[in-house]
Amino acid sequence: MLPMLTSDSYKYVAVAVMLLAILFAYFKGRSAASASGQSLAWTHVPLIAFAIASVGPSVFAIMIYLGYASGLIQPPPSGYHFSVFIQDLPFDFAVINWGFVALYVVCRLWPNFRSARPAMWLSVIAMALPNIVLFSLAWEMVSNAHGAGQGIGVIEAMFILPVIMLVWPGPLPGIFDADGIGFVISALMAPIPFLGLMSWLIVQLVGRTASKPPGKAAARS
Repeated sequence: MLPMLTSDSYKYVAVAVMLLAILFAYFKGRSAASASGQSLAWTHVPLIAFAIASVGPSVFAIMIYLGYASGLIQPPPSGYHFSVFIQDLPFDFAVINWGFVALYVVCRLWPNFRSARPAMWLSVIAMALPNIVLFSLAWEMVSNAHGAGQGIGVIEAMFILPVIMLVWPGPLPGIFDADGIGFVISALMAPIPFLGLMSWLIVQLVGRTASKPPGKAAARS
């Protein structure tokens, strides 16, 4: 698996950087909103989605554990336990979903940039849908079965796999294995942020095309 998910230092630094970016965008956007009188409440949507995607699966796992312990849910024959995955995976999922933070920062700092609001909604939906799979891992987080956790590793590897690996013929360049730069490149090309970026660009392209004056379009044709 990539270094960002196997090294605690990578994960903690990445999460710390994201939190600093969130704070910067929040206060910067609040100052601009106060000066212009414009409401930026809609810009919090990516942040809410980020929190749900990062912490939601562990919260769901805790609910399952409590259900087992209280007898509301029939536990499996192999038993159950409060595993370390419940407290560690929110950091992994936060790194996987860094695209929500980038989207929040962009919308917060440039709320009037072309079709920012519809582009934000489509990007959030595109990045949120794959995260449904992460919630299915909650059952494995509390499982006491032999080999529990292997499925979590497989899903994480799929979610952090650089998109270029799907189209690149043969082995990837060695730069992807290098510490530091390999981590950055792999994170930037992860599937979930890539879906968000493509959705953002599609809406911007459609909005730009639709906003062109009919006269110019006719003249060019």
